[in-house]
Amino acid sequence: MSESQHYKTAPEDRISLKQKSAYAVGMLVNNLQAAALPAMVVILNLGLGMDVLWVGLIGAIPRIFDAISDPMLGYISDNTRTRWGRRRPFIFAGAILAGIIFALMWQLPSGYIDFLAKTPIAQHQTLSSSLTGTRFNDAGGAVLNYDSKQEIGADFVFFGPELLALEKTVSLATNLDDFPQVELNVALPELDGFQVFFNEAEVSEAGSDGESFYIDLTLDQSVDGKGNLYKFNIADLVQSPWSGNQNGNKHLDMQAMKSISLQLTGFEGAGVATIHSLKLRKSERFFIFYFRYFMAMSILFFLAYTVFATPFVAFGYEMTPDYHERTRLHAFANTVGQLAWLGVPWFYAIMASSLFRDTVHGARSLAIVVGVIVAVFGIIPAIFLKERPILTPADSAGKSFWENMGGFFKGIAITFRNKPFVKLCASTFLVFNGFQLGMSFSIYIMIYYLFNGNDGDAGKLMGWFGMLTSIATLAVIPFTGWIATKLGKRKTFMLTISLSIIGYGIKWIGYNPEYPYWLLFAAPFVAFGTGSLFTLMGSMISDVCDYDELETHQRREGVFGAIYWWMVKVGMALAGLLTGILLKVSGFDVALGAGQSESTLLWIRVFDVGIPIVTSAIALWIIATYTITEKKANEIRAELENRRGKVAAADSGQA
Repeated sequence: MSESQHYKTAPEDRISLKQKSAYAVGMLVNNLQAAALPAMVVILNLGLGMDVLWVGLIGAIPRIFDAISDPMLGYISDNTRTRWGRRRPFIFAGAILAGIIFALMWQLPSGYIDFLAKTPIAQHQTLSSSLTGTRFNDAGGAVLNYDSKQEIGADFVFFGPELLALEKTVSLATNLDDFPQVELNVALPELDGFQVFFNEAEVSEAGSDGESFYIDLTLDQSVDGKGNLYKFNIADLVQSPWSGNQNGNKHLDMQAMKSISLQLTGFEGAGVATIHSLKLRKSERFFIFYFRYFMAMSILFFLAYTVFATPFVAFGYEMTPDYHERTRLHAFANTVGQLAWLGVPWFYAIMASSLFRDTVHGARSLAIVVGVIVAVFGIIPAIFLKERPILTPADSAGKSFWENMGGFFKGIAITFRNKPFVKLCASTFLVFNGFQLGMSFSIYIMIYYLFNGNDGDAGKLMGWFGMLTSIATLAVIPFTGWIATKLGKRKTFMLTISLSIIGYGIKWIGYNPEYPYWLLFAAPFVAFGTGSLFTLMGSMISDVCDYDELETHQRREGVFGAIYWWMVKVGMALAGLLTGILLKVSGFDVALGAGQSESTLLWIRVFDVGIPIVTSAIALWIIATYTITEKKANEIRAELENRRGKVAAADSGQA
């Protein structure tokens, strides 16, 4: 029988709609947990202000712990026997723990305040009335177009902390004493003078003595070597001898500050002066503390996620013995699970919206919603799924701890000698993590290349691109399930991944600042890779589990599922680390805002498009030699059922 000929699914091998639906809800929760953290972790850099390399470490190290715990949990769930089953108790506990931890881990304070930020309201910004030619650009920068007819000096003036409150009550106003550093990103012509003034409110106003403090950046500047990025401490400011009250307490009261002004003198001819950003920043101790905090919470989250995901994935491998019903199950579950990816692309746009004071505030609120969804819906599979009868006794029965550990490591070694399984792991590692690594750069390209620093517009494009990709994926998943019954799983993989490579190529053309929405043409093609991958792999690993039982006389869905996702998560850890490293290599610095260099933006685009093309091409080469066809899978099943029948007969005394 050729690979294009098929066996018919027996009625007893069909999975009921109720069971498929319960499993699909679990897949939705599983995907939400997998997608939410990568979608939000960019806030640690773009919102909190944490160094990109630190963010890369946060993306990598917790996943290493996760990768270690996965095979152990798979082995434990394979050999667990309870009145509720061997998988369901883990799914129930894991969903609740993961939801709670995810909500808690994002309760972070803001790392900096940008006085030119577009949110929450434009009234946070003003300019002196004499600058009639000054405007705010789309990215929030203050721009002055001047010529020889104008005065040779200008002031940029910005409001103080009373307009930086989360609410309109004084008690909730931002404590500016906690922001001892200043970052100023400007693009200016040559000037005779450039001073920054921090002005307290008038003496008549309560809590202020009306003093003014300044720093002269033409004389005392600290430039980090990247254009016009100035960094200094509030402690570097000195009292102004010619402005403000001269009889105050000689101390800058940040909470009584009314305005910050930038005074420029010595304009010549015509030109443009731009203030890209003016930020108050937390001290390094703050970032060190929250780096450690988020690292620890991420490790706990991934451990809880493993408790849910590993038994859940294994459940899907053992729900039916039929070659095609396995594909139908994963097509159905992944179609529902894909709904998570419809919302996740909008996460950045939500967090950057005017609903919140800044993106960190948005992340705090959004994480609570995600956590509740995970905890509430994640327990549904544990309640409604029914496990198939166990065909083999628990491997751990009557063994000591060390004997079980020996069995665990022996099982791992045996699993890695399973050639069809290793090929599936390698191809998934390359396709999925190549996609993840490439997409990690997309938001940076959209903000700084397509929209010149406007994160609001970039968030909208990210949302539309992600949503269109997700909608296309919803169509790709059932199409993949259907075509796999016609061409076979291996040939279907070759077709769909090839189409995704075309999509990555179209992205390069779509990254066009003149027509940024051209990028959407790539989305349907990219969807073929993400949509087909886990639909096919879930079904193919079920076939591999049968192949393994034929060789080892054991059912080890938990171990296979755990090691498979172990490979994925190691890749995701590597992708997280490489994102930070490659951003560093490109020269990216969030403090530069829209002032990133052309070479930086070019390299980020090369990483975004080139990496998934190369990894997907290698995966095609690997899967070309995959050997478990429909014919072979059914031959294996027949031999297993014959063996099980003989064993059952022997146990009952009939043979």
